[in-house]
Amino acid sequence: MTTSSASAAPLLDVAGVTVRFAGVTALNEVSFQVQPGQLFAVIGPNGAGKTSLLNVLTRVYQPAAGSVTFDGRDLLRLRAHQLARAGIARTFQNLGQFPLTPVLDYLLLGRHSRMRSNQVLGGIYLGPARAEERANRAYCRHILQLLGLDRYEQTPLGALPYGLQKRADLARAVALEPKLLLLDEPVAGMSQEETEDIASVILDIKEQLGITQILVEHDMAMVMAIADRVLVLDFGRRIAEGTPAQVQRDPDVIRAYLGEDFSSPTLEQQALSSAESGGPREGSA
Repeated sequence: MTTSSASAAPLLDVAGVTVRFAGVTALNEVSFQVQPGQLFAVIGPNGAGKTSLLNVLTRVYQPAAGSVTFDGRDLLRLRAHQLARAGIARTFQNLGQFPLTPVLDYLLLGRHSRMRSNQVLGGIYLGPARAEERANRAYCRHILQLLGLDRYEQTPLGALPYGLQKRADLARAVALEPKLLLLDEPVAGMSQEETEDIASVILDIKEQLGITQILVEHDMAMVMAIADRVLVLDFGRRIAEGTPAQVQRDPDVIRAYLGEDFSSPTLEQQALSSAESGGPREGSA
C-alpha cells in the first residue's frame, strides 16, 4: 500500500504540545503531523521525551499546553479507556502478559472493543454471541498467520521465547484493528535476527493492513531502513524532521547523539553507531 501524500488531511496532528513535571520540561512545544498509512518514527537520545510523547497520545499525561487532533477529533478530550474504540492501540517496552493464556485467547483480548454481545448473551453463548465469537476468532487467526504465529495459537504466552512474546503483543494490538498503532521500542532486547523479523512484520502491517504506525525505537539501523518519516527529539524539543536520509545528514541530530563537535568527516557513521546502543546520555525518555 502506498503511503498517502503529504497533501492529504493528517490522521494525527500534534501542535505545540508541552509537558512539565515540577521544574522539568519533558516536552517543549512539540509539533508534527502523521499522514494516513504512514510509518512515522520518533527517535532521540535517552531522556529526549519519546515515551512522554507516547504517554500524551495514550492519555496517560495531560499536556500543560498544545493540542492533539486524531481523525478529526480532539484527542485530549478522550479518556484512556476510550482510545480503543477511537482506533488507537499501543504496544509496550515491558511485557505485562498473562503467562498461562494461550496466544489466540490473548489476541481475543485485543478484540474487546469490537464485541457487541452483552453479558447475558455471552454467558449463555447462543445465537449472535456465538456467531460473534467465531468471527472474532477467525480474524485473530488471520492476524496470527500474518505475523507468523499461527503454529503457536494454543501455546501459553509464558512458554514462548522472548522475541515471540513481543510479536504476540504486537499481534494483540493489531487485532484491535486500530487506525493508529503506537509501537514503544518493539525490538528492545532482541537479537539481530529477531529485530529483522519484527521489522518485516511492521512493514507487513503497513503494506497489507494499511495501519498508520508511530514507531519509537533506539535501533537506528532499523528505523532508517523502514520509516517513511522521522522526528528527532532532544531534551524535549523537536530538532529535526524529515525522511531518513535527511535526518541522518542533519548536523543537529549528529550533535544530539554525540554531544561533540561534528566536523569529523565520519561523524554521520559514528552517530548512527552511537544511536544503535541507545545514545550517550543516561536516563529515560
